[in-house]
Amino acid sequence: MIILIDIGNTNITLGISDVNAVRNISRVDTRHPEAGADYYQKVLTDLIESHNMPVIKGAVVCSVVSEVTPFMHNAVKERCNITPIIVDHTIKSGLRFRINNIHALGADRIVNAAAAHHLYKGDVMVIDFGTATTFCAITEEGDYLGGAIMPGLGISAESLKEKTSGLPLVELRAPESVPGIDTTDNILIGLLIGHAGAAERIIHDISKKTKKTFSVIATGGYTDLVSPFMRGIDYINPSLTLEGLRIIYTLNC
Repeated sequence: MIILIDIGNTNITLGISDVNAVRNISRVDTRHPEAGADYYQKVLTDLIESHNMPVIKGAVVCSVVSEVTPFMHNAVKERCNITPIIVDHTIKSGLRFRINNIHALGADRIVNAAAAHHLYKGDVMVIDFGTATTFCAITEEGDYLGGAIMPGLGISAESLKEKTSGLPLVELRAPESVPGIDTTDNILIGLLIGHAGAAERIIHDISKKTKKTFSVIATGGYTDLVSPFMRGIDYINPSLTLEGLRIIYTLNC
C-alpha cells in the first residue's frame, strides 16, 4: 500500500492507495497548536493504525507549507522506514511546463494538473477551490500552459471582517434570498456569486487567449459551495489531488 499526503495551507489530507484506487481519506489541521515533529508522526501513526494497513511500500507528499514538509518527511522515514517522494517541478508527471519561474509552481498545482491530464480526455482546466482558488490549463498533449490564482472564499470572508468596521464574519453557506435582504445574505451573495462569476470569467479569458475548449474539473474544499452558482464545470472530483499523488508515485516508481 502507498500513503498519499497532501499538505495544504489549512488541512493535511491523507489517503492510502493500491495501484488502482485511493481510499480511506482523512483530514487533520495543518497548523495545529501542538504542531511539531511529534504531532506529524502521530498523524501518520493514527492513519496506519486506524486502517490496519499491511506492509507500506511507499509514500508521496505534496506540500505548499514548506516549514511542515521536513517534519512529515521525517515522520514517514521514522514510522515506515521509507523515504517519501516529495513532489516538485523536477518529478515525472507526464507534463511539459510552458511557464516562467517553474520552481515557484505549487506542488498541489503540479499534482492536480497531472491527475487531470491522465484521468480526463482532451484539453483540461483544473479549478481548486481551496484556501486560494487556483486555475491550471493543460493541453491534451500534456503542455501545462499556466493559470491563475485568486483569494479563496474563506480568505475573502475573513478579509471583509478584518478590513471593515461593521461587517461580520459570516458562516459560509448558500444565501437564503437573491437579492439579499439582510447583511449576511448580502455578504454571501457577494462572496459566492461573485466568486463563481470571477471563475467563469477567468475560464473564458484563458480559453479565448489559448484558443482551446477546456473540460473543467473542480476540486477543493469549497467546491460544493461555489459549484451551484457556476456554469461550465464538467466534472467535480474531490479526490483529484490524492489521485494525482497516486499517479505520480506510479510514474516515478
